[in-house]
Order: sequence, then structure tokens, then C-alpha cells
Amino acid sequence: MLHCNMDSPGSVQLALEDVLASLWHARRAGDIARLAHVGYSEVQRWARARRDHVLMAHARALLTDCPYRNRDEFMFAIDRLIAEVEQAHVQLVSRDRVTLST
Repeated sequence: MLHCNMDSPGSVQLALEDVLASLWHARRAGDIARLAHVGYSEVQRWARARRDHVLMAHARALLTDCPYRNRDEFMFAIDRLIAEVEQAHVQLVSRDRVTLST
């Protein structure tokens, strides 16, 4: 999924938007396997490339904190991770706007 070179700010943002879209789609569909894959692998890969160690650790914890007691507990963890990725997106977009305006 995340097969781009994240050199330019635009490509970094697009890569993150791709990850978010995959998370949102899998969440709506209730596809737990896809959520686990994207939440662990793709979020962690994006965070590693951006040197966002907190987000990378939270993505890793998604699977290292297993087993979850039930499906709802896992979905709660996914929802928290999605919220963190959305926050990273907001920060990235606002940082790019400041950079463009200066």
C-alpha cells in the first residue's frame, strides 16, 4: 500500500491519506484482519518514515498487546489508533499550510 518515496511534503500527506482511507474503509466494513494489517504494518511504516516514534509505538502495540478479551476491545484499540493517525494528518496539513504561507 505505502509504496511511495516520501520526499516531498505532498507525497507524505498523500501516503498518510491513503493509510487513513484504508483504515476508514476497513473499519466501516468491520474487516478485522485488514484493520490489524493496516493498523500495524502501514501505520507503523508511515510513522517510521516520519520518525514519529509515539505513533509507531502505538501501532506496534496494536498487535503486541494481544490477545484482546473480545472484538469490542480490539475495535476500541483500533479507534484510538485511527484517532491518532487523524491527529497526525491534521498536524501535517496545518504545518504544510504554515510553510506555504511563509
